[in-house]
Amino acid sequence: MDQESGQLIIEILKEEGIDMVVTLPEEPTFSLTEAIRDDPYFTSLTVAAEGNGIALCAGAALGGRKVMFVTGIAGLMVGTWALGQAAMAYGIPFLIMASYRGDIGDHSGIPGSQLMLFKQVAKPLLSTLRVPFCVVDKKSDLQRAIRDANFAAHDYSSPVVLLLTGEVLW
Repeated sequence: MDQESGQLIIEILKEEGIDMVVTLPEEPTFSLTEAIRDDPYFTSLTVAAEGNGIALCAGAALGGRKVMFVTGIAGLMVGTWALGQAAMAYGIPFLIMASYRGDIGDHSGIPGSQLMLFKQVAKPLLSTLRVPFCVVDKKSDLQRAIRDANFAAHDYSSPVVLLLTGEVLW
């Protein structure tokens, strides 16, 4: 992720009152998570496991915090048990921002068969869990996507996932 995308995301999070960000560091969003960690506005927590990050966000949201989890698509898929519980069982509103590896245009160097798996599984898995999501591939769409996702998370009482790809990520 380039600096422009990261700064834009940070500005929008502040406008939306999202002041707690839980991260599981991964390469495409590393510059974003580092910028968040360095910004005194945010409470930034790093976790070692995806399910822990989702559970931490859920607990913080239940406690009244406006929170977001930043991870990669592989991590999101690993954390689906916790995500399913937060979404289907308890209806807890928070945002998840995930790098959408495997989308067309991904030049990450990950073997194509693994990228294809992410492409084929991510959206159907989120749909099966009944977790609302949208794909954001243009910087010009970031502001509206984050605002709409934040509104939807609270309106639906559910986590909402933003899958970042295209010029936003690469």
